[in-house]
Amino acid sequence: MDILHVLVAGVWAGWTVFMAVLVVPAARDGRLRADALSWLTGRFTRFSQIAPIVMLLTGGYMASQGAITEAPLNSLQGQLVMTMIVLWLVLSGLSNVASRRLLASVESSGVEPAARSTAMIFYVAGGVALALLLVGGWL
Repeated sequence: MDILHVLVAGVWAGWTVFMAVLVVPAARDGRLRADALSWLTGRFTRFSQIAPIVMLLTGGYMASQGAITEAPLNSLQGQLVMTMIVLWLVLSGLSNVASRRLLASVESSGVEPAARSTAMIFYVAGGVALALLLVGGWL
């Protein structure tokens, strides 16, 4: 379960950063066509819906097997786990909102305006994804 948990977290965080750093800026600058952007964003949307569920199940399993040995807020380990849970919830919300808005905007206003209007959400999601990896690495 540990391997699956870390693998999904790494792919999800990496894909979020990839969207924020490469895909959205390329679309904003007119380097991606609507079909390519929609395809990439659609795949990201689907993974961003599956990843939180897998993370919840694998993380819950690890917790039930004694991964957290003390009360969550009474130790550094517990505080880091609680921080990861909060970041996980925030990333889940941001990645889904950003990708859904981008897909809807591409259809209504075109690639460049859609990318400009959703760029900030993707940038914040990328920052949260990096923070999640940082906290997970510290744990």
